[in-house]
Amino acid sequence: MKRKLLVLIMIAAIAAAGLLSGCSRGDGPAGGGKDISIIYWMSENGYKAQVATNDTVYDPILDAIPVYKEKFNANVNLIAVPWGEMLSQMTQLQNSGQAPDLVEVYDRTMHNVILNNYVMALDEYVTDEDYSHFKVSRDLFSWKGKTYAIPLKPYLYYIMFNKDMFDMEGLPYPDELFRNGEWTFDKFEEVGKALTKYVDGERVQYAFTSWTEHLAATIVSNGSAIVKIDSQNGTAQSGLNDPKTLKALEYLSRWVNPVNGIMDISDNQWGDFDNNRCAMNRGKEYPDGWDLPFATGMVPLPAGPDAPPKSVYVYPQAMAVPTGSKNPEAAVEFMRIVHQRQKEVGDAKEAARIGQENYDMIYSDDTNFIYAYDKGIEGYDEIEAYIYEMLVEGIPPATIAETIAPDIEAAIEMMFK
Repeated sequence: MKRKLLVLIMIAAIAAAGLLSGCSRGDGPAGGGKDISIIYWMSENGYKAQVATNDTVYDPILDAIPVYKEKFNANVNLIAVPWGEMLSQMTQLQNSGQAPDLVEVYDRTMHNVILNNYVMALDEYVTDEDYSHFKVSRDLFSWKGKTYAIPLKPYLYYIMFNKDMFDMEGLPYPDELFRNGEWTFDKFEEVGKALTKYVDGERVQYAFTSWTEHLAATIVSNGSAIVKIDSQNGTAQSGLNDPKTLKALEYLSRWVNPVNGIMDISDNQWGDFDNNRCAMNRGKEYPDGWDLPFATGMVPLPAGPDAPPKSVYVYPQAMAVPTGSKNPEAAVEFMRIVHQRQKEVGDAKEAARIGQENYDMIYSDDTNFIYAYDKGIEGYDEIEAYIYEMLVEGIPPATIAETIAPDIEAAIEMMFK
């Protein structure tokens, strides 16, 4: 009995010292307390399955996990949930005293988690070097002078185009125009008209298709946003009355005109593109379009007249540390491995996936990344859909702004004030 008691005491002492493998997060073995927990939208098995069928697939978080585990002899508990449930899962765990150490934030959740005190300021753990890897400002991840998230490489929104259709019309390829700094709203409209065809008054081919969210992307591509956020001063206001927004809406009103427009918002956008009913569409992340029976190319979204030439619209993403995290230092260490692996492995895989020439075009020194965290307000999707419907109906942009701006301001009041 005494021997059994002595063994139990020794086990307890070893566990308290953090020397047993498989201990709970924050009490790791030789890693010196480097165990972390991450909420993410993809599972390790799901990632392995994708890589097995396409070796150019790359996920920065899933790739970094085994490297981090080996470097620090630490455990990484990956909690995989659907994309839209990451925030709710984080709050549930945080409320139960089991907060994770990292969670992904994006345009719909970034300011929500900051304003509700769900995530902590990271300034004592990070340096400017942690924000030097991509063409995004540290201010994008800050609020009132404090930094709340660490960036992942921004996700590119791009247009895939049917080269054969451009050849038939004798048009220059959009990527050539982009490289020359000529891929603008006006040029997009010009080639769009040439690529839109009618037979007996019925449109049988159109230039471009995307989702409703392309409306916001177009506004941002002209240097504005539906919700304009001043991170340094901690303020937000409707951007609908901004002259840059109104100008973008003027272009869109012509493009989506049901009688003589050049684009369509469609749930079947890829089907129309695959079957030669439209010349350009918003491309897929892992394009299988290269296997289509026509030649394809890719190009960033066109730049508006108020944006710098060679602007590249991107979707900002980041990882934040919940306020209940027991290991913020380790979380930041993990993100440094993410950035290191992105340079060593991820960039090359992206270049292999989209083509080296396309990669060099997008990430050349003279391109400008353009972005906005403007989708976090309540009812955003309904607001965007309503604006689109009004544009299709031919309602002038100024009238749209007068009608919708109060709804945006009310939603801002609820969230930011």
